[in-house]
Amino acid sequence: MQVTIYLDVVFFVNFITDLLILALTGAILKQKIVVWRLVAGASFGAGMLLPFLMYPLLLQGKTGMFLFAGISMGAVAIAFGRKNGGLIKKWCLSTVILFSLGGIMNGIKNMAGITSLRLCIWLLLLSGCGIGCFFMLRFLHGYMQKENAVYLMNIRHGEHLVMDYVYLDTGNLLWDPLFCKPVIVLGEQLAMSYMTEEEREIVEEYKKKGHLPYDKMAVCESPKKACFHEIVCQSVGNPSGRLLCFLTEEIRIRGLEKTLKRQPVAIAPSQLFEGKRYHGLLHRECI
Repeated sequence: MQVTIYLDVVFFVNFITDLLILALTGAILKQKIVVWRLVAGASFGAGMLLPFLMYPLLLQGKTGMFLFAGISMGAVAIAFGRKNGGLIKKWCLSTVILFSLGGIMNGIKNMAGITSLRLCIWLLLLSGCGIGCFFMLRFLHGYMQKENAVYLMNIRHGEHLVMDYVYLDTGNLLWDPLFCKPVIVLGEQLAMSYMTEEEREIVEEYKKKGHLPYDKMAVCESPKKACFHEIVCQSVGNPSGRLLCFLTEEIRIRGLEKTLKRQPVAIAPSQLFEGKRYHGLLHRECI
């Protein structure tokens, strides 16, 4: 039996599929999506498969696995680049999306008893399955992030360097209006561990009097650099209050390889973190 293959149709089907998979990958990982790179990546993935239609045996066995991995990884690299790292992570997610889409579509076809589809119906089915796959994987990704939302931070302030864990708290919406930056909340014990003696005295006097000792801050050099000030805060079920805030010279978040210069840090009671492996709350805007 003679089989006629229309290369333009094959290219179009693969292009739309690759474009959808790359778009879902970028949306789930919250990558910056550049349209022309996305189109270029999908075109690369779809175009590279066309020559192998002449030699379908190459796509079987170990050779086929390596070719598929190389082509799909190339498409992901073109679509998102390698500047932010995580190419393997992006490729693995795109592969999971591909198999998930295929599984969902085949399941629907088998349940409905469909043996063939027109191109327009196939596009509608692909779009619907893509939306369903997006919400399913977004939910799983969010759930896994909750389990892995603890980060190790390197904190450098003056001559002091400390390391400790912080939790990525999506409920931390504190914002410093003085410096227009998000605020990281640290336990008092951790915050004072890297302060200078002058800065510790400022904090202790603030705790006793309930207001900043401006007379002492005016004559001390270190507190001038730290720039102690108050910010308004409010937690669920509690009235609004104030937190003492100051600038930390440098905070580096391990795993994200992100460095924050002159970062506002609010001091919270150490009891807030008792029994926890972390001693601070990271603002989502800091990542």
